[in-house]
Formats: sequence, structure tokens, C-alpha cells
Amino acid sequence: MNLQQQVRRKQSRLFTIQARASAKDPISFHYPVGIDVIDGWLLMTNPLSVLPLDKILLDKMEKTGKPIVSVGYQENSITSHGGVIIDNISSAKDAVLHLIEEHGHQRIAFVGSIHEHLDMKDRFQGYLGALSQSNIAYEEALFYRSNDALKQSGYDVAQQIIAKGIDFTAIFAATDLNAMGLIEGLKEAGYRIPEDIAVVGFDDLPSSKKFDPPLSTVKQSFENLAKTSFDVLYRKMNGERISSNQTNIKTDLICRTSCGCATQEQAESKGNGQELLLGKNASLENLIKRYDNFVEKWATSAREEKFQLINMFGEKSKWGCLALWDKNDKERENVVIAQSFSDHDCQAPPIGLRVPVEQFPPIDWLPQMEKDEFVRVQSVRNERGDWGFIAIVSNVDEFVLISSADITQVSFTISASALERDELFEQTQSIAKQLEIVARSTNDGIWDWDTETNRINWNVRSKDIFTTIQHKLPVDAQSFLKLIYSADVTDVQKHIQMLKDENIPLKLEFRLHGKAGEKLWVYVTGGDAIRNDKGKAIRIIGSITNINDKKKAEEKIRHLAFHDSLTGLPNRQMARERWNLYKEEATRHNCKLGILMIDLDRFKVINDTLGHLAGGDQLLQKVAISLTQSVKEAMDTEVDQKQATIARLGGDEFIILLSNISEVEKVRRVAEQIIRNFKQSFLVQNQEVFTSTSIGISIYPDDGSDFDELSRCADMAMYKAKENGKSQMEMYNPDVDSQTTKRFLLENRMQRAIDNQEFILNYQPIVDMKTNKVTGVEALIRWQCSEEGTFTPLEFIPIAEETGLIIPIGKWVLKEACLQNKKWIDKGFKPVPISVNISPRQLEQEDFVQSVIDILEEVNLPPSYLCLEITESMAIKNVRNSINVLRELGESGVQIAIDDFGTGYSSLAMLKHLPITNIKIDKSFVSDMDGDMDNAAIIRAIVSMAKSLELTVTAEGVEEEVQKKILKEEQCTFAQGFYFSRPLVAEQMEEYMVHNSQIRKSPI
Repeated sequence: MNLQQQVRRKQSRLFTIQARASAKDPISFHYPVGIDVIDGWLLMTNPLSVLPLDKILLDKMEKTGKPIVSVGYQENSITSHGGVIIDNISSAKDAVLHLIEEHGHQRIAFVGSIHEHLDMKDRFQGYLGALSQSNIAYEEALFYRSNDALKQSGYDVAQQIIAKGIDFTAIFAATDLNAMGLIEGLKEAGYRIPEDIAVVGFDDLPSSKKFDPPLSTVKQSFENLAKTSFDVLYRKMNGERISSNQTNIKTDLICRTSCGCATQEQAESKGNGQELLLGKNASLENLIKRYDNFVEKWATSAREEKFQLINMFGEKSKWGCLALWDKNDKERENVVIAQSFSDHDCQAPPIGLRVPVEQFPPIDWLPQMEKDEFVRVQSVRNERGDWGFIAIVSNVDEFVLISSADITQVSFTISASALERDELFEQTQSIAKQLEIVARSTNDGIWDWDTETNRINWNVRSKDIFTTIQHKLPVDAQSFLKLIYSADVTDVQKHIQMLKDENIPLKLEFRLHGKAGEKLWVYVTGGDAIRNDKGKAIRIIGSITNINDKKKAEEKIRHLAFHDSLTGLPNRQMARERWNLYKEEATRHNCKLGILMIDLDRFKVINDTLGHLAGGDQLLQKVAISLTQSVKEAMDTEVDQKQATIARLGGDEFIILLSNISEVEKVRRVAEQIIRNFKQSFLVQNQEVFTSTSIGISIYPDDGSDFDELSRCADMAMYKAKENGKSQMEMYNPDVDSQTTKRFLLENRMQRAIDNQEFILNYQPIVDMKTNKVTGVEALIRWQCSEEGTFTPLEFIPIAEETGLIIPIGKWVLKEACLQNKKWIDKGFKPVPISVNISPRQLEQEDFVQSVIDILEEVNLPPSYLCLEITESMAIKNVRNSINVLRELGESGVQIAIDDFGTGYSSLAMLKHLPITNIKIDKSFVSDMDGDMDNAAIIRAIVSMAKSLELTVTAEGVEEEVQKKILKEEQCTFAQGFYFSRPLVAEQMEEYMVHNSQIRKSPI
């Protein structure tokens, strides 16, 4: 009130900015409210208050350059301000010294809330200073913490003191209100003031003089504090420079009856008792009227559909506005006027006006201030939300000191709760609208079951669901249950009962049957049941959805998951599940099971020749049909046929499971029938294609007990059948297992052989038939295994091809051969090409050409001294790729030779397009040509064809003089074989070339 008087005298306007605060949960205030429209600040809070100012806000205030004055404390976080301070330490010290020195008290208690405000903390320091100066030791037991500075807290402390037991003679209370509450509590317990306990307060409130007994206190002039604070601020606002940053306000010790001093005021107090009582009664009556009015406003606000600002504040305020945060402004820099009111003499700001926080409240819309009016800005927030600000123009509430918050403050709190209610209501309405839209747009049916009347209500969408099965909407639970498949009814009833009894949500898929026997899958849900006061479910609401299409899709997915998409046969997963069923039956009936592992012979060649998508896939489809037919033909009865499963495992690999086997011969018959049927051709792309199959067989329980083990056994037997010449079947036995184990060990040792450098090269000379001179050398790999001895290429090359180890092995051979040839050239031997056999997998490598060129450059060997040999079948496997790769190599200078010529199906046209320089006749034609006129004729034809294509011819496998003679007569260009020399190691090859007069010059 004093501050408002000072403001009015200077014809200024007072703005108070407040936020709802809590001593238990202090919230720093950081919103820069009004910093653009306010000319100066009086700071009434401090770092220990329940509403400390945020450092960010203080910095923003300081940056405006406008004056700041802190009232009652010194704000240390900013520099450009002044502080108006009451010397609480000295004042409290003087009061305690008065009790000690004037009245002889030695044990003095302190009561206050030093956590709440810096003033309280300073007064406690003054109390400690007085004790120290008087050589009285401080005792923690004599310190009593109050919850706040108000009267009720003092009364509460009195109850604590009485319960604990009083062992002191005087009390210094940090505030008059604390002191008054203490005195009332002690007097109720029979203690006399000051005879038993002396009490001194602080503040000198108007009521302290008339209190019973009159309260001794420290008088701090709030009038002087307000006047001085505003005077300092006003002078700063007008540009005056004030030298001191701190202004101290003088205090006085007022001695009255409560400390033991007798004063004239005591008599006056007694004489005016009736007047005091009448004044109290009048104030109480006025207070009751104000609270009655407040309760009526609160009740009205609670009944209203939405919070109305005018109903809450319109009676006591002539102007007001509610500004909510702009929902489109995530940074909360702007508010929007949501409600406003004013009396007839002024205008209220328009609804929807967008105002920056720094310019709130909008001063252009503020009314003219009169008497004790001021602008009160309140942050509207609580623990659950922050909505914005309310600004009102009103008078100071005269009952602010009666409770912990004035009635207007409580009204702000109620407003926050009302706005929270409105926000929740809007969210609820929004959700309801969304649900309504969903209900209209979804295909789900909604049902509402009244369990007491047993009636079911359905929405419109539900009718469409039941119409699909030609039924009307069921009106009760019984009629609905009659529509459920008999196999599903029990489960549905069980889950409904669980919802009713245990409140377990209903989520269930089941089938409904139609009048014409059709089936409809539905998904039914039910949430929490609505229950009466006894907990009985009286109403359940849920949904029903037609999931027929979903079930069909699931069935399709299941079929795809368990069947091969190309052939339609079951896949490995389905075969495994069928095996588990068959095994259970075999255990019950004490019978055997059979597994046939089937692999097509030469499928890769056929697939590469005819093409993968068209030829290969068509063949696999026809093979599936043939296998199915073979099983039917081999099985005796229809029952046996149904107890067989044919599945495709992948690629050209199939498996057949036979159950209920009483004798193993039955399994053999199926395998033999398959092999017989495969002797017939398959029509693919209007061409007859012949293929055969290799079959491995294992028997349960003779060869194993689980699917994986028996599949492995059948697989090993199948590979044994392939090794035996293909188009055969092989029963599993331990010997097969040992051979497979040997193969497995060989693979592992081969991998180690690369790392351990166990591979070596032998060299066989290629001789000119006319001169008998060496015209080339073929590099031949050998494997000297440290554990098993020497392996020939026929023993390990096929496995290397299958495992892919041929790639690193082939690269090593190529580099080693080139290095050796370069060494011979450097030693002075006549340069000749060195021939290296290339595997099909090497030729398919994308970087093969570049890797050959890189090796030649690395060892510095001219490309013309390298000849790469590829087999005839390799060349025709992928003609286009072969032509491209070989052409690149030929263009680089590398020579190309066709190896094993005559064993494949190449044509003259194909040879014409391949960049080859030499044809090597397979040794199978050479070995019998002296006794087989046909072989001799073939050789003659090959030589003649090569001459016409300007190619040289090399005969392989020459072992006898007669063979050499015939080849020479047929004008074959070159020859190699044991007749000339067996494969030799490098040193032996050097000796051979020396004896063959291959030295061109002296060795280097």
C-alpha cells in the first residue's frame, strides 16, 4: 500500500508481476514480461525465495539499460542496480542483546524460516552475533524452524516446543506474525508471557501494539522502505547518477510488555480493549463476506462450461485480460488475448490480439489508474501446465496478511485449475470427434452389450458384416453364440467370462457360419467392462471386424512359407514338419521311415545351355511332376501314396520322405522307379532334354534318429552314387560316411595347403614333331600333403572347383609358372610359351583378365610367352562370355589353346569366333589310334580343320613310337606325353632342355 502511494504521488503506473509459487517446489521465473514497456524495476524477490528470478531474465533486464532497484536484499547476479536494504543483522542483534542485558536471559530460543527469505537468514545471523558478543554458546536445540513467516506457523512451533519441553526463558521470533502465533500457543498451554517466557518479534506490524500482551518488536518502516525504494528508482529513471549502490533503512527497537518492559502502551491497550474487539469483529465480518463472495465465484466458475475471466475477477477489477501462449509459437515468445473485460469507461483488448511477451500487458489498452489501483500480472501455471498470463487492474487486497496468500492470489490459482479443466475438456472433445470420424470411416462394427438385460446394440457397419453370411444382427448373447462355429464356441465363452470376472481384455479371432454354409472369420475385441458398485460387469463395449481377406492372405503366406514357389512342392520347412509327424507315427506303430535325397546329373550344363529362367526352371517343374508320378507308380496303395512327401530343397536338389515302411525294399522300389522314368526325355522349349538323377537313401531308425542326421546320411550316399557313375542309387552305410569324412578332411587340408605352400609345379615339355625341339612347356600342379603324401590333380581339383578354392590355387599356379618361365629366360634358355590350365570358375571372375595382365607385369614376362589352356566344354558353357574374355586376353598378346579337343560339342563356327592359336587333341583319341581306324580318322579330320583355320595342333598322351610316327604322318604340329618326358620338377626340366639343345647362350 505504501509503495502504491509513492507511485501515485509521482503520477506513475505500478505493475506487479507474479507467478504461482511453492515453498516445497521453487520455480524460477524467466519470462521477460513487459521489459519493452516498463521503465524501471523494483525486485521484491531474492535467490532464497519460493520464486527466484532466473539469471536469464535478470540479464535481459540489465541489457535494456533501464534502472533496477532490489528491495530488502542485494542482487549479486547483476551489477547495474541499486539496493535498498534494512539492516536486519544489527537490528536482530540489538533485540537479542536487550533480552540478555536488560532482562538477564541466558537461554534464548530462535524461531523463524531462514530458508524462505534473505531477511530471515540475516536476522538469524544477528541472533548468533548477540550470543557470541555475550559469550553465550549457541545450541542447535534452541533453533526452531517455522514453515513460513505467518502466524499459523508460529502457533505450530509452539506445539513443538511444548511437546519437547521448555528449557529456555526467552524467544526471539523472526517476524511479528510468528511471535503472535507462538504467544497464543504458549498461553493456551498455561504459560505466562513475559513472566514464564519473554518474546520479541520483528516488523512492528500495526496489530503488534494492540496484541495481548503488546508485542516487543523491531520496527522497520515499510513506509520508509517503499518511499526510499521508489525514490531511488524514480531518480535513476530520470537520469540521476547515485553514487552508492546500497541504501540502508534505519530500524528501532520497540519495547513493550512481551519482553518484560512496562510501557504506557499497555494501559492504552487495556483501555481500548472494547474498541479493539469491535475492530476485530468488524474485520472478521468483512473477511467472511469476502470469502463467501470468493466461494460463490469459485462455484460459479466450476459450474460454467468454460472458464470466464470476468466472472472470477470482474467484481473487484475494472479491467482484465487472459493471454494464452500462441500454440504456433514453440519458443513461447508470444501470447494471444483469449478473454478480456473492462468497465464502460475504457476498452478491452480485442480477442485474438497477438502480443510479444516483452510487450505484455498491452499498454495501449490499459485504463486510466485511479486511487490505489495498479496493474497485476500473474503467470497462470501449476505443476501440470503453463497456460500464459492474466493481467488485471485492481486495488490492493486489504486482507493480504491474514492468510498465506491473498484472495486474489487464490483466485489466480483457481483460474489455473479452470484453464487446465478447459484444456482437458477440449482434448476430450477432440478425441471424441476423432473417434466419431473413425467410427464412420472404419469397416469395424461396434457392439454394446448390456449384461443385465442381455441386449446387444450394434452400429451400422455391423450390419454389413452379418449380411455377408445372410444373417440379421443378433439381438442378444445367445443368438450371437449360435452363429459361431461349434469348434470355437467354448473358447469364445471362456474369454468372455475372463473379461467379466477378471477384467482381461477380449481379443479373439473365430469363425461365424452363414445360412448357406459359408465361413466368415471375425476379430472381436472388448475393453474394460463397466461395473456397478459391487464390481459386477453390467456393460461391455467392443468391436467386430471382418478378417476373411486377412485369413486368406495368411493362408497364402503360409503356403508360400512352406512350399516352393517354382514347383509347388513342399519346401525344406514343410518337409521337416512332415518328418516330425511321420516320426511320431513310426514310434507308435514300430515301423521305419525312408529318406531319398535326389540330385540331377549335369543340370548345371543344361541350365547354362538352355538358360536359367526358361530352360532350367521348366526342367525343374517337369522333374517335380516326374517324381510325383514315380512315387505313385512305385507305391502299392493310395494310403501309401498319401504317406509320402516330395519336397524341393533348392536348386536341383529334391527330397522324398516315405512313412510306414515295413521293409527297406519298398524304398528301393521308389528309387528304381525314379531312375527308370528319368531315362525318358523331358520336353523343354520344344527340345528333348535328357538328364539322369543320383539318389542317396537313409533309413530311420537304422541310420539315425533326427531329420538333419538322416538328411546328411542320404546326402553322403547320393554323392557316392554320383562318384559311381551317376544315374544310380546308393544306400547309406558306414563306409559312405568314412568316404565323406575323408572328403571333408581333404577340403580342410587343402585350405591349409595354400597357407603352408604344399603345392608344387611339374613341367612337361611340348615337342615340335618336325625338329624334336622343345617349343613349349605345360605347367602341371601337384600336391605334396604333409599328412597324406602326394595327391594327383584328379583327386583334389574337382573338390577345389566345388569349394571355390580353385580361385586362389589357380592364381598361385599362374604366377608361379610365369615366374619360372622368366627365370629360364633370364638363365639363357630359348624363350618358349609356358601353358597353364585355367578352371571354369577362374574364367567367370570379372577381374580375371586384369589379374593375368597384373601378374605378367609383376614378373616382367612378355604376354607371348604365356599360353592359357581352356577345355572345349568350358568354351561352350558361356560362349559370349568366353569370346569376350579370350578376345581381351588375345589382344594383350597372351596365347589361347583349346584343351581336350574332341570330347565336347563345339562347332567350326564357334571355333572361328574364338581367338585361339592352338588345338590340343585329347589323349583318349591318341591312345588307341594305332588299332582304331576311327580315332585315326578323327585325328586326321582335326588336323585338317585346324590347318584350314590356320591353327596349330598338339597331340596329348603320346607314349609310343608308333603313335609319334602316325601323328607325324598326319602332319600334327606338336606333341607331348611320356614318350618324350614325364612331368619334371624345374631343375630336371632345365637338364632336359640342355640335352635338347635349348641353350641360346651361356647361362647368366
